[in-house]
Amino acid sequence: MINKELYVYKPDYAVHPGEYLEEVLESREIKKKELSERLGISVKHLSQIIHKQAMLTAELAVQLERTLGISANIWNNLNADYSLFHARSNEAIALRQKLEWITIFPVNELKKFGFLPHVKNKEAIMEKLLQFFGVSTPEQWQQFYDLKAAHFRKSPAFSDNLPHIASWLRIGEIKASEMEATPFDKDVFKINLDNIRRFTLNRRDEFESEMKRLCAMSGVILVFVPEFKKTHISGATQWITQDKAVIIMSLRYKTNDHFWFTFFHEAAHILLHGKKGTFIDDIKGFQSKEENEANRYSRNMLIPEVEYKSFISKGDFNREDIKSFAVKTQIHPGIVVGQLQHDKCINYNWHNDLKEKLHIGL
Repeated sequence: MINKELYVYKPDYAVHPGEYLEEVLESREIKKKELSERLGISVKHLSQIIHKQAMLTAELAVQLERTLGISANIWNNLNADYSLFHARSNEAIALRQKLEWITIFPVNELKKFGFLPHVKNKEAIMEKLLQFFGVSTPEQWQQFYDLKAAHFRKSPAFSDNLPHIASWLRIGEIKASEMEATPFDKDVFKINLDNIRRFTLNRRDEFESEMKRLCAMSGVILVFVPEFKKTHISGATQWITQDKAVIIMSLRYKTNDHFWFTFFHEAAHILLHGKKGTFIDDIKGFQSKEENEANRYSRNMLIPEVEYKSFISKGDFNREDIKSFAVKTQIHPGIVVGQLQHDKCINYNWHNDLKEKLHIGL
């Protein structure tokens, strides 16, 4: 994931075309006055080029090609290399004054997952961090993400840890951009969500690839990005084009009841809440009309409301009853346990062994 350009040799100097021109004149014993007359320019201007006080134009490169027999490409390349070298040098000086900026980001986690190089050089990290986000300067990053945050529909937690959450989301965006999907089709997505529900009975290694395939067939990219410190995010949903949505999941709670609730919650945002804005769902459980709608959709998708109400009305939640109800509704018993715990029908330390542990990595 790290750009290989990091390891390309970059010299710490550049030759001005005027330096090379001076060497040519000395080796051929040509006076500046004579060359200026051949070129039709003033001696003063020629001296400015030789002493790096003026750049060599493309027109003059062509004229030097005719006059000295040295390709215009050589002069232009020298000119371009020198200009680029000094532009990089000036940018490096400017960025060096802002190195503290990198300390607000989860640098170690980005290194761990291969998005930043394993080096201590802050300038190298700064350069790669800007490339990772696709922005030119720290100021542009702030401006871009302040504007983007205005379109995020979630709790105020986003603004509390903007750099960490933005980093987590950016990984999801990068991973999603590398994956293909058919144009979004709402009806196909609904059908495939019913098919995906059947995977709740399987282990993750049995359903992950097929789950992603069914989502992609619907125009939805599903990616998993491990939770970062200070993010506390379970999932996020956004549209990256008009025909392509992405669901990012963190597996924050590492159990199948939370995993499946989060997935169908994010799917609900895609089905119910249009293509504007990004939904970010965090630990604080921020409530809004959209979040409540997504919660209801996910609950009912996993365990139909009528059947669930009938089950809890009996008030008997021993292991065998839970497992029997799970078989009846064709759902994993751990999901039933999670629902009962959330609704305070049982204590949070009851029947947790019925849940399945899930793990995630990049």
